[in-house]
Amino acid sequence: MSLDEHSVSAASPAQAPKGGELWVLGCSATKTEDKGDLPALSRYDGPAFKVVRSYIRDHLWPTGLSIAVLSARHRLIGALTPLEHYDKRMTPESAAEMQHEVTEALEGVGRQHKRVRLVLGKDYLPAINTEFLRSRNIDPKVVPGGIGEKLHFISEGMTRLGRSRPRSERRLTKIARPRYFLPDWDDFLDVNFDFKKDKFSADHRDQREQKHSIELMRPQRLCDGVLVSLAQHMGSKGLLKRHGALTIDALAPRSVRSHFALRADQWAFGDCGAFSYVAAPEPTISVEKAVALYDLFEFDLGASVDHIPVPEYRDAEGNRIALSRPQREERVRITRRNAARFIEACWASRAQFTPVGVIQGLSPDDYAEQLKDYKAFGYDSVALGGLVPRSDDEIVEIVELVRSRLDRYFGGWSPWIHLFGVYRPNIQRKLRAMGVNSFDSATYFRKAWLRSDQNYLGTDGEWYAAIRVPPTSDPRTMKRLGATKLSTRKIKAMERAALRALRRFDAEELSASKALDTVIAYDALLLRNESSAEDLREKYLQTLEARPWKQCTCEVCTKLGINALVFRGLNRNKRRGAHNTLMLYRHVCNKSG
Repeated sequence: MSLDEHSVSAASPAQAPKGGELWVLGCSATKTEDKGDLPALSRYDGPAFKVVRSYIRDHLWPTGLSIAVLSARHRLIGALTPLEHYDKRMTPESAAEMQHEVTEALEGVGRQHKRVRLVLGKDYLPAINTEFLRSRNIDPKVVPGGIGEKLHFISEGMTRLGRSRPRSERRLTKIARPRYFLPDWDDFLDVNFDFKKDKFSADHRDQREQKHSIELMRPQRLCDGVLVSLAQHMGSKGLLKRHGALTIDALAPRSVRSHFALRADQWAFGDCGAFSYVAAPEPTISVEKAVALYDLFEFDLGASVDHIPVPEYRDAEGNRIALSRPQREERVRITRRNAARFIEACWASRAQFTPVGVIQGLSPDDYAEQLKDYKAFGYDSVALGGLVPRSDDEIVEIVELVRSRLDRYFGGWSPWIHLFGVYRPNIQRKLRAMGVNSFDSATYFRKAWLRSDQNYLGTDGEWYAAIRVPPTSDPRTMKRLGATKLSTRKIKAMERAALRALRRFDAEELSASKALDTVIAYDALLLRNESSAEDLREKYLQTLEARPWKQCTCEVCTKLGINALVFRGLNRNKRRGAHNTLMLYRHVCNKSG
């Protein structure tokens, strides 16, 4: 039986149920020449890929559509698989040689879709054993006809599946206060975590109902948007994490806005995560890759590719490496050159996000002097980077000089100004007065577990110590407890007693002093000296006597009670971080500085 007898009409494809189609496109000889790796959908530049990219410039990615690519070099891969430039053409002979591997891969991914469409030329078809796939209850349909009919199928199919949902045009408008962006650290939590039994709702993460802190805290508003780093593309966590060539994540981009369940008035801001490649001589993310990823994942704002001119950094072995002044100056120049290329690439690709030009400098004058370049490049939004290690006074000096140059030399040009990575309470009034429009910071979130005494910000503006009850289920805890002469059974009993004592205190069945006796008895096993136990007892007593969780109406405090103040595991610690961030956001919204 010929392949054409199982083909589908390109003119009037069968109506597919929502969430069910996989298309297999053939790679193209024409490829973009940009250096580094790019998502396959951006690397290939043949007519089929141009039609797909043209559609998603103006519309949301069609719900349920997955795209794989049959590559002469890489076999069957997802449309988002990162590829470097190569030159290899598919022939019927090479396609036949890879048939077993490709068919096996298509069987695996095809089972996860209700319909499979092969948008392939005759040279590619020998790579797929359709008879074998049909014997496995997968019925791939070949889109017939020449290139024109195949392109029509792609265009019509994306409209049909996507229902022509337009991408909304979002432009920043200045308001009376700065906007706050929460950096993403993959802060998704188990909605149904059992705090009494200390158990996840399911053994595996993908079986749990997970919500990001932003959504978990509703109806309270946690931030004005989320900041997501492209550095995730080199790691194993987050929306942009590294993935296999043919995983579900590689077949279709997921909107960053839907991933974080952002409200209509919240923003998705992408940056490159320059601290992740600070040890490299050049950024490990190319300008072209940044533009492609920002646009594919439907970011609202995208920062240009910068390189931080740090005085020194630590290498992979932990050694301190100093940079000379010429090396640091070159990083400033790299950042400026990339900003120029970045906005040009945005225009060339008709990118739908707002480009934000990142400025790096060694001195306040470095930052201010570059403004004329960024104005000439065409930016309406700029971000000042490399501020994290600087003092409050240095930051004020930089922003003051930037502001004075804007007022003196640029007339009507008043760009949006973002500060990367910093929220400094002591200088907020000054920064607002100088026209800073937005900032991002994870400091309050991460204080929930990175400090020994300032883990919970009360509604009274005071910081409180969270009460540590380390879980014995954590191998690191048991390793530290290994020096004690107590049995594992005894240690676990003391752990349970500490948690029970805190719950009884919260229910007003036990005094603070007696509850702390039980907590410290367990906690002291993990301390190096007796004075530490006394110091902790004093801090814990302040927390218990103040009962700050009773004064707060946020989702964390009202649902968790004293568990919001227990330092133990990510489901408590990150919920407490979300509470802290809410306190920060309320301050940003309600105070003048």
